[in-house]
Amino acid sequence: MKSKVAHLVRRFIEMGRPVLSEGEDDNYAATILSDAEMGLWRRLNPVDRRHSVGVTRRFVLTCPHATRDEIAAALLHDVGKSATELGRIGRSVATLWPITRKMMIYRDHERLGGRMLAEVGANPRTIELVSGSCVDEIARAIRAADDQ
Repeated sequence: MKSKVAHLVRRFIEMGRPVLSEGEDDNYAATILSDAEMGLWRRLNPVDRRHSVGVTRRFVLTCPHATRDEIAAALLHDVGKSATELGRIGRSVATLWPITRKMMIYRDHERLGGRMLAEVGANPRTIELVSGSCVDEIARAIRAADDQ
């Protein structure tokens, strides 16, 4: 629980910072993602896109031999969050005490993201990593990069 709270505090602060390089984030993502994946990634709000690029850059540093599909999973790890339109406070509450249907959906963003990726024909490896159904070394490295 302590780790979850620390992650939540970092994300809450990150969500309050202005996005200065949205075009750079888009360009970086476009070098990795397929057109269909890019369409899903663009559904994320700019703060979540910036966060996903940071996670991906940290992941690649720790796993330089990761495949394109694994790197895509790092970029798309939060894509299911785009299905809800919760603000900073709603997301924080949802993480700790989901009290509305939207908050329950937000909490299930991994499974939802996996389903979204399956619908656009993403690679099965990307889907399993995003959906949280995989607990291998790569999945742990993506989570670690997300927790930093």
